[in-house]
Amino acid sequence: MILPVMDFLPNESRRAVNAVRAKRRVALLGVLLLVFTVGVSVHSWNIARKADADRAVGAMLVANAPGVDELMDGLAKEQAILTHALRVTDGLVPTILASSVVATITNMLPDHVTLTGMRIETSDAPKQMMVVLNGVAEANTDLADFEHKLAAASAFRGVTVSESKVGEFMGKRVEEFTVSFQVPLCVQVCKPGTMHVAQGGVN
Repeated sequence: MILPVMDFLPNESRRAVNAVRAKRRVALLGVLLLVFTVGVSVHSWNIARKADADRAVGAMLVANAPGVDELMDGLAKEQAILTHALRVTDGLVPTILASSVVATITNMLPDHVTLTGMRIETSDAPKQMMVVLNGVAEANTDLADFEHKLAAASAFRGVTVSESKVGEFMGKRVEEFTVSFQVPLCVQVCKPGTMHVAQGGVN
């Protein structure tokens, strides 16, 4: 059974109480709205700061990308050079063979021929050394004599004068030349300064 509630407050008091209640509701809603606004603002600020950090990292990566690419390209080239050097030198050409080639060439030099440069490379197929000599001769006859001695050596193949021109060396007029030839790896040292092709391909 619900008992009726009798309101004995005067109308003015009732209106005052209702006004206070309304003010409290408005104040509570204002506080809730303020808390909500602050929370949304803080969350938005955190998202914006994270986005700025991500953009900064992306910009740094983009700025450093060319340098990284150049570094990787340089490392790849160095690795290729190292791989080639290891492939060429690892058990392919004994040290004594290269030094014997140099000693043989030196022993063949005429009196008026001087070497200014030498490059020795190797190949797998066929297995041989490729020698390129740069030098100067006092006269064309001296160059011809040197070429004849190289061609007469059984261990040297394909002796070719690829370049010959008049130049100057230590204040003198000379004949500058480039000679190239191949040396098969099946050679033996007869004595210091001489070589011959091994019989049966014995290394």
